[in-house]
Amino acid sequence: MADTHPCDAHIRHDLRTPLNHMIGYTEMLLDDLPPTCSDLLSPRLKTLLDDAYRMLETINRPAPMSSGHFDGLFPDWRAKMALIEADFNGLKSTIENAWQEACPDVEKIGSAIGNMRALLESLSAKPSIDLGDARSQQNARETATHATGGSGHAGGHLLIVDDRQENLELMQRRLIREGYRVTVSNSGRDALDRLESEQFDVILLDWLMPDMSGTEVLAKIRSKSSAHELPVIVVTARHGSETIVDALTQGANDYLAKPLDFPVALARIATQVYLRRVTQQLADANRQLKQFSYIDGLTAIANRRKFDEYLMTTWRRAQQEGAPVSLILIDVDYFKRYNDSLGHEAGDHALMRVAKAVSSSLYRVKDLAARYGGEEFAVILPETELADALSVAERVRSAVMSLELPHPDSTVMPIVTASLGVGEWRPTAFCEPSALINLADKGLYQAKASGRNQVGTLGQP
Repeated sequence: MADTHPCDAHIRHDLRTPLNHMIGYTEMLLDDLPPTCSDLLSPRLKTLLDDAYRMLETINRPAPMSSGHFDGLFPDWRAKMALIEADFNGLKSTIENAWQEACPDVEKIGSAIGNMRALLESLSAKPSIDLGDARSQQNARETATHATGGSGHAGGHLLIVDDRQENLELMQRRLIREGYRVTVSNSGRDALDRLESEQFDVILLDWLMPDMSGTEVLAKIRSKSSAHELPVIVVTARHGSETIVDALTQGANDYLAKPLDFPVALARIATQVYLRRVTQQLADANRQLKQFSYIDGLTAIANRRKFDEYLMTTWRRAQQEGAPVSLILIDVDYFKRYNDSLGHEAGDHALMRVAKAVSSSLYRVKDLAARYGGEEFAVILPETELADALSVAERVRSAVMSLELPHPDSTVMPIVTASLGVGEWRPTAFCEPSALINLADKGLYQAKASGRNQVGTLGQP
């Protein structure tokens, strides 16, 4: 049923809140009934639950609450309230004798009934009903509070955000019993702080809160996480379509109306947890596919595409930090002769062994070994000066020789060897990575001109 006037929504919201507590705790007691007292207590609990739903029907009745006297608009509220209180008193005395462990929850039901009575009396006492302004709404809440002495599946980590402690406790207990891990937060600001340090599968967000509204909290969440990344279910006692549409258009994934229909709430929560996990699995699969696209199919080290991207990223970072970047280019000596004499299958096997020798010679996570093309390999060394890069290059050259792969047609040695060129550059805003590549390439030419199986080095001119 849609609330027909803004102040109607506020009134109905305040009235539905204690009913939500009554219904929730009564349903929990029904679920937990011991077999020894089920026959005695089940009828009384079901009767109280029926009373609560009849009162809810009264509250949801399409009457123009924004004008007129409350008793004139809802003349039957006193009779229904009296019936709730009488049935509750009978339930309370029976439970005190038959099931003492349930007394704390019974007291919470009694507190909710007291809040309901106080709020109804305060509305009845007004000459006409108009709670459209914030001060009147707050006065009604304070009247109820002072009169009663109270205060205003499958797993997954849920965050419940609500300014009312009773709502938090009720939802937390019920959801934990369903196998969820539950964290509660009593304000929007506290919830946002928790999101900075904790991961959640779904957020249950109260739409009407003081200080920071659900609208503001949702906007903050959506500025950092999409609806696919972090689902938000709005929980509201305002049943009007305007509120629901507002929440959904601002980025909520779903909504729940108070008092909660708990099986429906469970189904909607489980759906959002499942959808988020599917989304995460798809994201993981996409990340893996992207990683595969960076791997050379033969040698299983980084390919040319990864080399180009990583060099650019390293170059830009070095520009900001004023750090040096070194590059090693590696060419297997007389590799065409190797293929011609031993065959391409042996050549592929040799490249695989050389690639492993190159990558095994790198000791830092940030250093990258890549297949540059054909029988050429490359090593990117961030934050590395020429002297240190030369040490790495010598280690690579020795590792390739230590493979002792026979090369009958080499004029250098009877085993596979490699020539290496090393370059170092401190990037500025006026140069590109091609400058470093050209430098390392000149070093490689120098090494080949010296008889191969050598290391040629050049620093920034």
